[in-house]
Amino acid sequence: MKCVIVSGGTPPSKPDFSKYQKGAELLIAVDGAADWLCRIGAVPDHIIGDMDTADAASLLRLESLGASVTRLPREKNETDTEAAVNLAIKLNADDIVILGATGKRLDHTMGNLAMLVRTARAGIRCRIVDKYNEMWAAAGEHDMEGRIGQTVSIIPLTGDLHVTATNLEYPLRNLFLGVDSSRGISNIFQKTNAHLSISGGYALIVKIRG
Repeated sequence: MKCVIVSGGTPPSKPDFSKYQKGAELLIAVDGAADWLCRIGAVPDHIIGDMDTADAASLLRLESLGASVTRLPREKNETDTEAAVNLAIKLNADDIVILGATGKRLDHTMGNLAMLVRTARAGIRCRIVDKYNEMWAAAGEHDMEGRIGQTVSIIPLTGDLHVTATNLEYPLRNLFLGVDSSRGISNIFQKTNAHLSISGGYALIVKIRG
């Protein structure tokens, strides 16, 4: 089941929201993202968060239109976005797109990137998409698609890695990528598909959308 989560960072564009919402069976709003969805006339299936940024009128309207609202305590051990990811997993989502997961709060962005590892470990496809990037976590044998000439970066996420890659401009042959190095940034698709072999942990794959 495909799920779209709209988090409380920089909102997606309406075209991006429509693109990724197409075919989704589940829409979850994180706290103040409910306001944005209300403004564009979209009704989420669930709204979850401590509601410190959501407008009460938006919540009432969306709830009246069928949205389920889960109010969390402000003092808790996870972010609202993590709670949304946990809810998506509980509801059997196996393909998750998180929009609005980046923005002014780098700490929240880093926490959201951690959700890519959590879902990958659970065997769930999960991507964070913003205006400029599409991001996901990968380990082991991994196929990915892109446009010829498109930039892609492979960044250690959970520790030092060794990476082998095919069909990228800069060859990676069991290349050591350390967490204290920028070596894996800015490779380029030579074909529309590439294969990665990643050992040692999870890599953050960042595909530049432009």
